[in-house]
Amino acid sequence: MISNFFRTAWRNILKYKTYATINFIGLTCGLTLSLLIFTYIRQEVSFDTFHEKLDRIYRIKYYAPNELLLASTPPPIAPRMKEFFPEVEEAARIYGRNVSITRVKGDESDSYEENSVFFADSTITKIWTLDFIAGDAERALKEPFTILITEDMATKYFGDENPVGESLIFGGNLSFKVGGVVKEFPTSSHIRFNMLVPYDNMFDLEAPEGADLLRRNLDVNFIVSHSYTYVLLKPGADPQKVNDRFDAFIKQYALPQLQRGQRFELFPMADIHLKSDMLAEPGFVNSYNTLYIFAGVGLLTLLIACINYINLATAQSFTRMKEIGIRKILGSARGQMIGQFLMESFLFCAIAFILSLAGLYFTLPTLNQLTGSELEFVQALDATTIGAAVILLLFITLLAGGYPSIFATQFDSVNSIKGSGVSAGSSGNWLRKGLVVFQLLITSALLSGSLMIVKQLRYLENRPLGFNKENILVVRLQSQNLNAVFTGSDETLNERLNSFRATIEGQSSVRSTSTLTNVPGAGLTYRGIVPEGFTSDDNMFAGSLGVDYDFLKTFNIELIAGRDFSREVGSDPATAFIVNETAIKDFNWGSVADAIGKTINLEGKEGKVIGVVKDFNSQSLTAPMTGIVMDIRQRYSLLAISLLNENTQDNIDLLEAKWNELFPEKTFEFFFLDQQLNQQYLRYQNFGSIINYFTIIAVLISCLGVYGLILFVVQRKVKEIGVRKVLGSSVTGILKLIFTEFVWLILIAFVAAVPFSYYLISRWFENFVYHTNIDVITYVLSLGLVVVIVSGTIIYNAFKAATANPVTSLRSE
Repeated sequence: MISNFFRTAWRNILKYKTYATINFIGLTCGLTLSLLIFTYIRQEVSFDTFHEKLDRIYRIKYYAPNELLLASTPPPIAPRMKEFFPEVEEAARIYGRNVSITRVKGDESDSYEENSVFFADSTITKIWTLDFIAGDAERALKEPFTILITEDMATKYFGDENPVGESLIFGGNLSFKVGGVVKEFPTSSHIRFNMLVPYDNMFDLEAPEGADLLRRNLDVNFIVSHSYTYVLLKPGADPQKVNDRFDAFIKQYALPQLQRGQRFELFPMADIHLKSDMLAEPGFVNSYNTLYIFAGVGLLTLLIACINYINLATAQSFTRMKEIGIRKILGSARGQMIGQFLMESFLFCAIAFILSLAGLYFTLPTLNQLTGSELEFVQALDATTIGAAVILLLFITLLAGGYPSIFATQFDSVNSIKGSGVSAGSSGNWLRKGLVVFQLLITSALLSGSLMIVKQLRYLENRPLGFNKENILVVRLQSQNLNAVFTGSDETLNERLNSFRATIEGQSSVRSTSTLTNVPGAGLTYRGIVPEGFTSDDNMFAGSLGVDYDFLKTFNIELIAGRDFSREVGSDPATAFIVNETAIKDFNWGSVADAIGKTINLEGKEGKVIGVVKDFNSQSLTAPMTGIVMDIRQRYSLLAISLLNENTQDNIDLLEAKWNELFPEKTFEFFFLDQQLNQQYLRYQNFGSIINYFTIIAVLISCLGVYGLILFVVQRKVKEIGVRKVLGSSVTGILKLIFTEFVWLILIAFVAAVPFSYYLISRWFENFVYHTNIDVITYVLSLGLVVVIVSGTIIYNAFKAATANPVTSLRSE
């Protein structure tokens, strides 16, 4: 019997090619999208699961005195945890930074700037799961100047040679021996490294006169946000017991003047990727809300495809009434005919699933590009995916094939043979219309959501930030000390840098230059501050920006009170500060004029406010405006160059040539500020692109659904249309007759979609402190697009029916 069902189902697929093609397209798109989303979500929820002790690994969460929530913590915590907490088995610090690394081989050398070099305690090898390819795992990171490198780094620097025992030069003069090679962490890791270096060797990159001072400072500083601290608890240990005793831990080990109400908490490493709300994360973090949105959109799109199948199968059953009636007369039971329809549904779904595998293969690279994943087709088809796909296949078979099979077999054999099984007022018509309304609702919501995402991204790109970001080329200075900044000890480098600046400022294409610690818009360093009117007990922090005399000019930041830093005032580097408007509000200083002359103590540096600038966004637009204190520094890591002309390759070539003359040993690394700032919103741009793709698929499937309902309506009205044409009705009149029935469906769907999409967009806007408005124009445009798209589908089919020969439809009458 099953083989007969199969053969009959296959013949019907070949017989009704139009219906089959539409169903295959809809189901294939829906299944492909579902497989993509399932594969993506599986990776997102599996972050860090390759660590064997994941259930016992935690990272410390830092509630800083300035109320910032940070992933990085003070360095003195880890070495003291085993002594204080009996629940702790191991603790380790890890600190990442850029390092210039050179491989010398004979008379040749290759130098690279590596941006994922992490200095780590040797205990990290007992916490993380490191897969050693070569070297001694027991001795890893225990010997000074002995490092671990990944496979990629081994190939990059040593080719096919065995790197163990070979040397690499850090910072131009420090030799490190390769002690082992490990496999790279997968992309499903919240942190990834190229090299692991003993933690104490971090200080060896400092100038000798500053290394010991820095080492002593970091050994007692329980305030600074510096290193990530990972903790491995003993089996069965309660993390809450550790959290409850952190206050006592700080009181025992921190100096009284460094006890400022800071709090610490163990945060499960397994939750970092999807639940972290901390600043200074080492990599991109996602959220369950994003996964819920993707899963919801994927499920709704698949549901739309199933609705299409239901509508099309129901419409098709109208043309198969005589077949059904004859089968009943010949003795077929209703259960057998339902089985026949379910077999057709299963065959459709099975073929669509096979086609969706091809769709998955071709679309997976796009998903990887948009999400930063490295998913492979073979990985996506493991036992879990196949099992889920089989369950989904059976579910869709029952869902999509159940109603049409029951609908088609409910009429008696006489009515079936006469073709009068479906009446114009049947409840089934309302169900089919309701399903189409649901399709159009989802499509309208996705369209309006996509338009709002595009509008918000354009708003982020074009919103005035309070400073000039155009034609600003930023050069990384790449000094090798702890903070990757030039200091007073880099006298030779400073002289060469000053020569470089003087040379390029003489070029017609260069307006000005400025050295600084952070570029505007890309983040701040928060430092302890005691403004006038407060005491050290108030535990105040402010955003700190180290600049030079040309900062305001280079970035075109507006000075609204007081004066700028001046080379003619010799005391400015030691005693002068410039603040922004928000800082004045935070310090309760009244007007901008009142702020001039106010005193500030910035971590021991005392001085007065000489100027006030208009607020500018020092961080991304997902963060609120913050108070900023600027001062002249001798430490800087970036050189900003304001160009008069466009960012042409000629300008870059000229600057690079001058750089190579003065810094032949250093790579000319640069970025354009506007491009760098736009990268902050890349995750939102990719999110928008994914939603746009989903929207296109949903629109396509919805059009197919409307097409199916149009076929049903036309078949039901074929005799009515024939009679109207015989009685003189025009083609326009018949088009109006059919089109009017669908206008109400579109309007009902759109009205229902507005509050739904408004809620979702409002929730997404919560990611931004600054966002555009949800306006009526967007919804009007969305409605217009839905009307145009759906109308095209309706008019095409209605016109065919209206221009058909009425003799054909009335022949049997």
